[in-house]
Amino acid sequence: MIDFETLKRAVQKNCDLVDSENAQNFGLCIYLMKMWDYYRWWHGLALSAQVANEEILPWIGDVEEYWEGLEEEQFGDLLLDGKAYNPFNTDEINSVLNPEKLVYSGGLAYGGIPMFFLAKLEKIELIEGFRIVITTDEFARGLYGFPAMLQEQTVFIRKDALKNMIWSRYDEWRQAKRDNSMGRALAFYDFSENPKQSLSNMVDAELNTLILHEIGEGKVKKALGDEWGDMLIDFAHSKTEIIARAVKDLAADCLMTLPSLLENNQLASIHFYFANFSDMRKSLYPELFEAYQDWVKGSDISCLVQLIDKGRTRWRNTGEEILNLYREKGKSAGELINKLVT
Repeated sequence: MIDFETLKRAVQKNCDLVDSENAQNFGLCIYLMKMWDYYRWWHGLALSAQVANEEILPWIGDVEEYWEGLEEEQFGDLLLDGKAYNPFNTDEINSVLNPEKLVYSGGLAYGGIPMFFLAKLEKIELIEGFRIVITTDEFARGLYGFPAMLQEQTVFIRKDALKNMIWSRYDEWRQAKRDNSMGRALAFYDFSENPKQSLSNMVDAELNTLILHEIGEGKVKKALGDEWGDMLIDFAHSKTEIIARAVKDLAADCLMTLPSLLENNQLASIHFYFANFSDMRKSLYPELFEAYQDWVKGSDISCLVQLIDKGRTRWRNTGEEILNLYREKGKSAGELINKLVT
């Protein structure tokens, strides 16, 4: 029998330890945005809820004081049916939790930062050899709430985190209502009249985009080998890590995400993809974004298709070249990698 409350507290404690160590990595604006989202989740508030500063600021102070008291503590094991599990032993933990309609994840995110969460299991499916685990209703989490994460052959999709991300982007867009990629994606939904249903519909649509990207990443990762992960850890929190991750993202999206979205004419998702096209990817592959903009203005889509086809080989080869430099120079290869790619 699983003691759910004890499990939830143990996972949350490990999440708190991550935040106590890494929350300062965010810039002030991003930090406050994440703390607002965390406050909303902690108190079970709706995404659209408004909270006065005099309510949230003292709470932030209490959280920061609590974090300061965790400095000497280490990650704790999770106790299930009388057996203690290392918090990074995700597969064994889920072998116990999945039959109870629960999902746990303990892995490393950007910069080698640990990320834990505990959530309700919505469904599990097998796609192209990858186990796709979709979760909802998160019971324990930290500030790091990435909507998707690949661990070996398992893809974790966090619907709550995706919902938060989409709502945040919508809320940001509606302040100025610019004619941009985000606005074009939102135009396929009726957020002005029915925001709740529109958000649900958009989350369901973008689940597919996340799955495609993570499967693409898994295939690229397999082609590049385990050394890629070792390299990212060695270059954690550096420009080289950001560049290397962007290269792998481009390789994955030219392999899986974009071809599928175009083939299935998923226009809203294509616009949403480019609305989230990071500055680094844009600087590495400006031609792709320019081809998208030309298509929006009425040009034939063939140029975009051709660049995606070329990108499939180009970014996979670039990943190999990055690895060759790393094999040759180790940690001192950072500047050479940066010059090679940029």
